[in-house]
Amino acid sequence: MEPGAIIGKLLPLLFNMMGPIGLMPVFAAMTAQMDAPTRNRVALRSASFAAIGVLVAVLIGDTILRGWGVSNASLVVAAGVILTLSAIRGTLPPSAAPAPPVIGGDPAAIAVRPLAFPTIVSPQGIGVVIIFVAFLQSGPAKLTVVAVAAFILLLDYGAMRIAHWFMAKIGMVPLMVLGAVFGVLQVALGIEMLLSGFKLAGHP
Repeated sequence: MEPGAIIGKLLPLLFNMMGPIGLMPVFAAMTAQMDAPTRNRVALRSASFAAIGVLVAVLIGDTILRGWGVSNASLVVAAGVILTLSAIRGTLPPSAAPAPPVIGGDPAAIAVRPLAFPTIVSPQGIGVVIIFVAFLQSGPAKLTVVAVAAFILLLDYGAMRIAHWFMAKIGMVPLMVLGAVFGVLQVALGIEMLLSGFKLAGHP
C-alpha cells in the first residue's frame, strides 16, 4: 500500500477515534477550575503519555500478531469489525446517561487517566493502528502509520491548548457535525475492509 493510500484511509479514522472531536469537551470540563499554565502542563503531559502509549502498543502488538502468524485476511476483517462496531455504537443513543466528567482533581493524575487513556488513546483507535502496522510489510509503510498517529497526537495537543476558548466561543455544534460526518465515513470504511478481508480469505 502506497503512503498516500495509507494516509488517506488512516488519517480520517484516527481523527475520529483519537482526535480533537471527543477530546476538547472532556478536556475543557476536567480542567475548568485550573489556571492557564496548569492546563497547558496537563495538555503536554497528556499528549506525551499518549505518544508513549501508542509506541509501546504498536511495538508489542505488531510483534505478537506477527509471532502468532495471523493472516492478512484476518487482520483486515478485524479492522473492519472494530471500525464498523465502534462507529455504529457512536451513532446510537446511549442506553443510560453518561457520567459527567469529574471537574478538577490532581492535574498530574488526570493527564494520564482519563485524558491520555482512554480519551486520546482509545481502545478502538490503538487497535486500528496496531492492525495497520501488522498488516503492512515494508518499513516505510509502518513508519507512515506511526507518523499519522503522531500527527493526530500533535493535533490533540493543539486542541487541548485552545479547548476552553473553543468551547466558550464556538461550542459543541461543529464537533457534533464533524463527528456525524466522520462516523458515516468510518462505517463505510469498516464495511469496505470487511468485504476486502473476506475476499482475501477466499483467494489466498
